Parts: sequence; C-alpha cells; structure tokens
Amino acid sequence: MNKKLLIIATLDTKGRETEFVKNCAEALGVNPIVMDIGILGDPPIIPNISKMDLAAATGVNLHDLIERKDRAKAVQAMEDGGAIVARRLLGENRLDGVIGLGGGTGTAIVSSIMRTLPFGLPKVIVSTVASRDIRQFIGTKDIVMFHSVADLLGFNEFIRLILKQATYAVCGMIQGTSALGKEKPMIGVTAYGINSGVALNAEPFLEEKGYEMLGFHANGCGGMAMEELISEGRITGVLDFNPHEIADEMFGGYCKGIGPSRLETAGRMGVPLVFAPGGLDNAVFSPVYPMPESLKGRRIHGHDTRFCVRMEKGEMEAFARIIADKLNKSKGLTHVLIPLKGWSDADKEGAALYDPSVDAVFTKTLKALLAPHIPIEELALHISDPDFALRAVDALHAMIQQKNMQGG
Repeated sequence: MNKKLLIIATLDTKGRETEFVKNCAEALGVNPIVMDIGILGDPPIIPNISKMDLAAATGVNLHDLIERKDRAKAVQAMEDGGAIVARRLLGENRLDGVIGLGGGTGTAIVSSIMRTLPFGLPKVIVSTVASRDIRQFIGTKDIVMFHSVADLLGFNEFIRLILKQATYAVCGMIQGTSALGKEKPMIGVTAYGINSGVALNAEPFLEEKGYEMLGFHANGCGGMAMEELISEGRITGVLDFNPHEIADEMFGGYCKGIGPSRLETAGRMGVPLVFAPGGLDNAVFSPVYPMPESLKGRRIHGHDTRFCVRMEKGEMEAFARIIADKLNKSKGLTHVLIPLKGWSDADKEGAALYDPSVDAVFTKTLKALLAPHIPIEELALHISDPDFALRAVDALHAMIQQKNMQGG
C-alpha cells in the first residue's frame, strides 16, 4: 500500500508550488492529499480538503468571516480545523507524513497543525521565515524547517529545486519507519550543561536493568518535550535530575520557557518519578538573556559566553514551595533524592558556587511542605558521583516494579 503525504498550503497564493510538490510525491510513489488553508481567494488547483471543509470541522462560517474581513478568526479556523482533520486522517491510517509551504502566516498555520500530531510522524515545512528564531513554530515537536531562501512568489528553477529537495526529504522519511516502537521501556532523564554528569552516569545503570535512556536538555523546550512524551505514554519512568529551568523561569534566564505542566505530568499520569534538585543552585544568563539588576553582585561561575549566578536562601525557599506544590499533586510513586555535597559542577567543594548551607534551606523547606507519602532521602554525595546515579536508578527501578506488580 502506498504511503500518504498530507500537503498543506495556502493554495490561493501557492497553488503552483503545491502542484509541483504533489507531482514530485506521486513520482516517488507516494499518494498526496492536498489541504487548502488559503483564505484570500479561489485556489487554482482543486484540493482534496478545502478551506470550507476545515471551517466546517470547527463549526465556523468561513464565508461570514471573509465578508467581515475578520482575518484573525479565519486564520484560527484554518489552524483548528486543520488540526482536527489531520488527526482524523491519522486515526484512519491515511496519514504517513506532512509537508507544508508558507510565508509568515502560512508557516504559523501549518506549524500549529503539525504540533498537534505525534512524535515520529515526519513533518517538514518549506518556509520563508526558517532563518529566524523558529521556537514559536517548532514548540517541542520534531518539525524540520526547510529554508526556502527566496520568497515563494515567483515560480522559478531555484524554488523548484528547493521544493523538490524538501519533497524528497519528507518522502524519504515516510518510506522509512514513521512510528515509534517500544523495543525497551524508555526512561526520561534531564541533563543540563554544567550538570550533565549525573545523566551520563545513569545510562549504564539503566541499561543493566533493561531500560533505554531518553535524555532531555533542561533548557525550557527540553523539559517541556519530556512532559509531552510522558503524556503520550512513551516514558516508563523519569529521573528528573535537573529542574534548573525553574530558576531561569523565575529570572528570565537562558533556559526559561517552561509551561505550567513542568514537573507535573509524571505524577498526573502515574509514572514513577525520582526528583533531584540539580542545577537549582544557579540561574544562567548571556548577552541575549541579560542578568536582572536584582542579582548584581552575586557569586558567578563562567560557563562560556553564558554565566551562572548563585541562587541564595530566598530563592531556595521559593523553589521548594514551587516543587512541593507540583510533586504533591502526584497520583504515582515519587521519590526525592538530595545530594548533600552539591547540585552541579559549579556547586562542589572548591567551586565558585559551592555553599551547602544555602542548599540546606531548600531541603529544610521542602521537608516541611512535601506530602508525607513522598520520601526524601539525603545522600552524602555530590550529584555527579556515580553512586548518586546508581541510587537514583535503583529507586526508580523499584518503583516501576512496584507499579507493575500492582497492575499499573
């Protein structure tokens, strides 16, 4: 059976380009399904899924919006309706990959639709804005942004080459596997620049017990990607060694950008979680993410062009309250490990941010606030000591076994 490629574009402005992509896909033995998200005029080619179909999926009268020149609501209808129809195609096994074409608005609509589709499904966008900061378009998803270089206005040899390469790329992905399997149970593990050692130490211990490690850089997007994969049921257990993002979120640092579900999804889903306060000893700033005036004069550790600023007692109390509130919502098994000899490479004896008395404020506050059924275990180790990772893996493995025995 031929694979199926969903092609999403504003046909009123990019009809020729869409037809070219459609013909390329067919030449490669892939069945194209064209979705029109254009709201300005009539399409020069007939789509398989019209803009009216998308509006109908959301119960919106698109004619009325167009007559009122309500562009914002019309665009929203394309995003919402496109997501509904794309997920319907996926549920009917009629979707193996997606390619979208767009300028600013088109990219926004296409990427919004793609972000509702699961990890592992090939997703490519040929975009005029791919050279800019694309975080708003990508979110946490595995979307490939293919820079069009020139605008998608004139239909010429250069643009045809770009479109052909992008079509070959997505069709190549489609012809390979487009679904994540479950060969071994995966463990989500957070890591972070000056605190990656704990994750590296954990991997061989996890492998010995039959798991695979799926690492996430605690840089805002990374932590939220882990939360999303947990919500999709792809992660068996979590070693959240690096909630460092909370510090950067508080002060607008380099790793800001977490949502409200950070540190909550595992508990909500009943997924066993081991928590450690890795990286909470500091917040990270750079020329692009400047340090606020309120932190001037604090202890600093230079990383590269970025630098880490010591979090003090006031922040430790605030962090403990945030984390206790999140962990206390857990419906699953949760275990807290506290490394008494430091929480990052900058927070160890002899290093610039080492101060166990400040770290102790966090532990004392967390103990007072955490629900009684969540154990807190203090270890006379640095977080980068291999024995710390070993204890974390053992604790997580025991909780996973307990959950399995209970039929969870």
